Amino acid sequence: MKTSILLAAYNGSAFLPEQLESLRSQSDGDFTVLLQDDGSSDRTQELLEEIAREDPRFVPAAESGRHWGACGNFLSLLRQTDADAVLLCDQDDRWEPEKVALLKSALLEASRQAGPETPLLVHSDACVIREDGSILYPSFFRHQGWDPAAVTLPRLLVQNNVTGCTLIMNRPLIDLVVRTARPETLFMHDWWIALTAAAFGKVIFLDRPLVRYRQHGTNSIGASASGQLSRGMKALGRRERAKQRIALTYTHSAAFLAQCGDLLPPEAASLIRAYLDTRSLPKIRRIRQVFRLGCTMQSPITRLGQFFFG
Repeated sequence: MKTSILLAAYNGSAFLPEQLESLRSQSDGDFTVLLQDDGSSDRTQELLEEIAREDPRFVPAAESGRHWGACGNFLSLLRQTDADAVLLCDQDDRWEPEKVALLKSALLEASRQAGPETPLLVHSDACVIREDGSILYPSFFRHQGWDPAAVTLPRLLVQNNVTGCTLIMNRPLIDLVVRTARPETLFMHDWWIALTAAAFGKVIFLDRPLVRYRQHGTNSIGASASGQLSRGMKALGRRERAKQRIALTYTHSAAFLAQCGDLLPPEAASLIRAYLDTRSLPKIRRIRQVFRLGCTMQSPITRLGQFFFG
């Protein structure tokens, strides 16, 4: 299985050397790393050039230097790769030594069960670390209140739990994402990838933290700073913000339906249309229908927010 790691970087010189070293220390080293800088103003590009000279597995990408943004940078890399399987890599994390080996093994097993033409995504938990590398939360999933069983389209339509730096995906899924995703309509690339896998194929969760997910001042999106109960109490007092978060699920679902078009399996298309139709229903009927469709958020707190503000 030809495997590629897609590393998207932007002004990441502070943590990039540690991440690059964690890639070189993988127990399964049978991969290439496609490196793409997003137009950095620090030493990021120099560091990427240095590693490419030192290790032939690290290859500069063709579209380095442009400023795509996080979503656009990863989509650019996906367009460029010809690998059978890819892993997405942020510049500021640290991968556990067995990450590539375990994700590849899980993907191969899923392919044996579902068939090689099935779009597949495997993702794992992460350990959240502070800027200095010390552990903040041993489990990103438990801290966020995410449900490991939320791997289906109805659940992922309303709340994503797939973090880009934890996933591996196969060629059929890569092709679909490249064909359907447009940076200007994405909230985040990992949510789109998760929806694509759930709609066309299968999502598998590996309940093990395989990434040290670093939190610092310039994360695009990161871990919540407070606990679930505290976040829930704040959310109940921020009605408009909660309503905006729910409105985003409709906007994102509508974009997904529009861009995937006739490619979508009928059952998936029908579900998305049914969810979008709930927007026009009176409050109580809307909540009942959303829950009947199985489009429930992943923790008691977020489901309560759905009930009050949905």
